[in-house]
Amino acid sequence: MIPVLHLRQGTALYGADRAVLALSASMPRPYLPIVGAIGRPGTRIALAEEARRRGLAAVRFESTSRFDLRCARAVARVALEQGVGLLHAHDFKALFVAIVAGVLARVPVVATFHGDTRSTLAVRAYEMAARILGNFTRGVAAVSRALERTLRRWVRAAPVAFVPNGLPPCVPASEAERAAARARFDVAEQAYCIAVIGRLAAEKGHRVLLEAVRQVRATVLVAGDGPLADELRDEARLLDVRFLGYLDDARDVFAAADVVAIPSLTEGLPLTALEAMAAGRCVVASAVGELPELLAGGAGVLVPAGDAAALSDALAALRLPAAREKVEQSALERARGYGVAAMARAYASLYGRALAGSRSSR
Repeated sequence: MIPVLHLRQGTALYGADRAVLALSASMPRPYLPIVGAIGRPGTRIALAEEARRRGLAAVRFESTSRFDLRCARAVARVALEQGVGLLHAHDFKALFVAIVAGVLARVPVVATFHGDTRSTLAVRAYEMAARILGNFTRGVAAVSRALERTLRRWVRAAPVAFVPNGLPPCVPASEAERAAARARFDVAEQAYCIAVIGRLAAEKGHRVLLEAVRQVRATVLVAGDGPLADELRDEARLLDVRFLGYLDDARDVFAAADVVAIPSLTEGLPLTALEAMAAGRCVVASAVGELPELLAGGAGVLVPAGDAAALSDALAALRLPAAREKVEQSALERARGYGVAAMARAYASLYGRALAGSRSSR
């Protein structure tokens, strides 16, 4: 067996975190996953907790800065102790730590880029640095074709592959689930319900959604937490918006909703979109990242990013169940094509090339 140590900052379970867990649970032999979750001392690290709950091997690494050499040494130590054959980084901090640890432990590194946020000047600098660091890996995966094209311009010393996120098998939300979920969130049975799930940050476009729903009579469920939480609550005070906070499991949110909105200004391939489609829900999303390909052919509704008027029109047009029925069926069929097994096979191929390249360079 070849142990693979996944590394990611893991304070919450958003889309990329769930993708790491899904990949870890489905990797074929000879790869043996270990989930390495990075977080600040004394804080809850949800990724490690959830990995253990699912029966996966997990290690917690504490870190106090983005460029934490002490954390890198701890990763190298675990890699040597557990005979890790490959380090797989899933964000910028994890990539820096993995590259340093890989040098110390003489273990090759691969990286997955789950998407850029471009939220602040500092974040843009980190994202640029991460692309440069991709050249020090044995392989890079991008979850969207747009991101793959960007990475190919920056990463010349390592192969770049498009590997879309995959979803474990799941069943659509039932009418009983819908009724129970609406009762949980105090949503009226006949209400038109729109849900948005994700970190409350500028790049996720919540402000655009709030502007859009001013012209649509609907109950809005907002699941997630983040730096804009207080501002968004203030902006929504005259609207029927329920802020649910961070939820480890959002299935009840999908079940309660008629439509799931993804108003992001930038994206890769959001797992939320796949989860909503697999739950049998209509997705209205910004035409960014891999979303145009995912929702093509009537599997969802696309609007220009940042266009509140277009988003409002799209949401209003889907108020009646008859308007959603065909889209929901197409969404279910499309989601079945994004299985976790195909994702795992693609990563197994990436791992094989990385390990072969590592052996040939020694």
